Amino acid sequence: MSHTCSTALVRCIDFRLGSAMRDYLNEKNLYNDIDIIAVAGAAKDIAQTDNSFAQGQVDLSNQLHSTKTVILMNHTDCGGYGGRSAFSSDQEEYDKHVEDMRAAKEKILAKHEGLEVRLALAKIGENGNVTIEEIE
Repeated sequence: MSHTCSTALVRCIDFRLGSAMRDYLNEKNLYNDIDIIAVAGAAKDIAQTDNSFAQGQVDLSNQLHSTKTVILMNHTDCGGYGGRSAFSSDQEEYDKHVEDMRAAKEKILAKHEGLEVRLALAKIGENGNVTIEEIE
């Protein structure tokens, strides 16, 4: 292909991430150098589905645009998970998102050994403010 980008981002469709997402991409110098894959639940689609739409899009991004990195970004209070109220605590919600992102990472790496897969969790506060935490 004559056009490439460095990174593919798997994120949720949630509109509340808009400004924080733009700032994150600018901060990482990824704006205009990233394929954005939006699907409800984000990494949940890969982690919990055998024939995942999002996985197919990651595969295409890599094939068509020679991506080297994938960022999996879930967020708190996600409707794909039943929202914040589906969890008994903030820690339980956090742990579930991290568990699914790590499972999705393993599935991606099983198909694309050379990719770097990074994890991030966008935390939506009760006031609507969004902070993005990178997960090790």
